[in-house]
Amino acid sequence: MTLTSYQKLAAHYKKYIDLSMQTIQKKFHPAILEDEELVRRAAFFVRNGVVSITNYYPQEHRVDFSVRDVSNIEITYHILTDSYSCPCPMHKPCRHIVASIFYLYQQNDSLSTWISDWRSTADQAQLTLLRDERSPRSWDILVDNFFRKFISNYPPNSFYLLEFAVQDLKKQIRKSRPFEREWQPIFDVYVDLVVLMKVWPYLEPFAESNMRNRVLHFLKEYVEEIDDALAQLASKPRLFAADTFYEEMMKRVRHFYFEMESFIGFRKHVYLSFWDALVVDKATREKEVTYLQTLEKTDDDIPLNMVLPYFYIMLSRIDDLLAAADLMESEQLLEWVEVCEKALHASNKVLAKELARKLLPHVPSYLNEIALNPSRVMLIRRLEILFDSIQLKTNELEDLYQSFGLYGIQSYSNLLLKEKRYHDWMALHQSANSSLEYAEACGLSIVKDEAPEVLLPLYHHYAMRFILEKNRYSYKQAIRIWKKMKQVAKKTNDTDFWNEYVETIREKYRRLRALQQEIEKGNLPL
Repeated sequence: MTLTSYQKLAAHYKKYIDLSMQTIQKKFHPAILEDEELVRRAAFFVRNGVVSITNYYPQEHRVDFSVRDVSNIEITYHILTDSYSCPCPMHKPCRHIVASIFYLYQQNDSLSTWISDWRSTADQAQLTLLRDERSPRSWDILVDNFFRKFISNYPPNSFYLLEFAVQDLKKQIRKSRPFEREWQPIFDVYVDLVVLMKVWPYLEPFAESNMRNRVLHFLKEYVEEIDDALAQLASKPRLFAADTFYEEMMKRVRHFYFEMESFIGFRKHVYLSFWDALVVDKATREKEVTYLQTLEKTDDDIPLNMVLPYFYIMLSRIDDLLAAADLMESEQLLEWVEVCEKALHASNKVLAKELARKLLPHVPSYLNEIALNPSRVMLIRRLEILFDSIQLKTNELEDLYQSFGLYGIQSYSNLLLKEKRYHDWMALHQSANSSLEYAEACGLSIVKDEAPEVLLPLYHHYAMRFILEKNRYSYKQAIRIWKKMKQVAKKTNDTDFWNEYVETIREKYRRLRALQQEIEKGNLPL
């Protein structure tokens, strides 16, 4: 092709080349050093004549380029679809692709003018940031610039890519932290909240796919980072100059909780964390309580004013809190468990104890009718920790552990051992038909040391279970258990009882030849 033919080619596809140039303008921002470097290198390639067209396919509307970089790079550019390919490992579009589009653009337009106009936006952005230094608007501009580059212009098509994009986004934004140490915690909290709100709409589609657990894990880690940043900020003296940031963050966190959708548990957590860490004056909290008391809005049939009990704790409005707990319904148990934990965290053990007693009637119905199997075990463990920490009465704990069913056997066993109720311990495991291994995990060795005679009926129960299986391996297991009974009988001086027991077993199962052989080898009599 001659130079004139290149110009004709560029003129023919001018509309599409201009669209490609607009894509470059949106993708790269001159205020970001990496973007500015890439555009400068691409322009350098064009101006130094290292870009050339090698082929043109009119029917496919495709142009092939060669760019002499460290080695020759072959580029394919489909003009109508604004798509391209390059073998280099750089993030696309790379400097080779940008250089190829620049090469076509400069056939009919001034590349220098375009770059000058493009760079002028950086000056405007910098001036704005300078003019609005230490203002929410300046930090919003910063986040917007990076968010456009990493996520909004090229939305990730998989959740893993979205995770990586968020990590890169936060890493790049962190480079712009204020130099002054007193401003850094404010910057971290503000940016974390803004990024979370911007990413939120991108999370919802993945939450409806098989990536839901991964999304929940991502949110859990992200919220923990926000909690850490809030703890850092709350531990520092509050700057008078930062009041606008605090006001803006509280405005946004209210919007985040009340107006956005999905993942209500995480939204509630973030909302309460900000109120707990950043708002300390009573009047503001009372004002929020007044609003919440009249609020009827719900999300997925969950009332958004469910955060009221936490405000009652913050404001020490104990009567209001207990009155609200009296109106609790069974399906709200999990929410009130969190309120109890909050009271404990606030070192109000008396209040936590009163609240916990109001939970007890709702535990059986919640576990049996509402809680799903995978979450039931975790909830039971959580309830155990909660009720252990507030020291309920023995009869209350018994009712609680019985409501746990099989999941409460170990906790119930520990309670019985603590009160030296060894016969009840044995009866519990016999009625639950638990295995010998599980009984040992629940403290069988303690019973063996304190009241060994109690174990004889339980050992007999286990041995008979093996006999019923009627195979040599099971008979050997029965012998193993009988030897444990032998040790107990010897320890309690019940020799006559034990020998009579062995003879009774031999007589009862005299037709089981294999069992008789194992009894002989076991040397059971004392």
